[in-house]
Amino acid sequence: MFLDHGYEGALVGTIAAAAGTTRATLYARYGSKEQLFVAVFRWATQRTDWPFPEPEPPDFEDLEAALTAVAIDSQRRALNPSMVKLSRIAVTQAERFPDIARHAATSPRQQLVVDLLKFHVAQGAIVADDIDILAEHFIAMVAGMPARLASMGIVRGRAAEAARLRVAVRLFVRGLRPA
Repeated sequence: MFLDHGYEGALVGTIAAAAGTTRATLYARYGSKEQLFVAVFRWATQRTDWPFPEPEPPDFEDLEAALTAVAIDSQRRALNPSMVKLSRIAVTQAERFPDIARHAATSPRQQLVVDLLKFHVAQGAIVADDIDILAEHFIAMVAGMPARLASMGIVRGRAAEAARLRVAVRLFVRGLRPA
């Protein structure tokens, strides 16, 4: 209901009916529409099978191949229609629910990039200071802009997104190589 109608448009009675329960039961469990919204948002964003199953982590040995796999998955998630709707809701409700906005800004794929970069730094294959910032920038390059455009109704074709993704991965890897 929240995905289809937003926070304001989702009525607790309609949510209860769709869930096969009553308004009273929902209020008894969650206390308010606000608490229900937070619970549903966290449930949706913490699931590893929504909107589709999370893939297995890539092999860390080949940095460019691993980053490409993470980038493809990140972009695929960012452009999924349900994720676009969820992102729009997070943006429009950020002031009312700042914790949700902070939660929406993180990604398990970002931690995967951190782990991947640490692995390659330890091997001496790359030079990377501020790994957390680098991982954030990587995810922003490969998924942030496509997600932002999608939230405004602008979706590039698959070939165009794939080309941009390849350029972003190569640029990122080139910047990590020792001088």
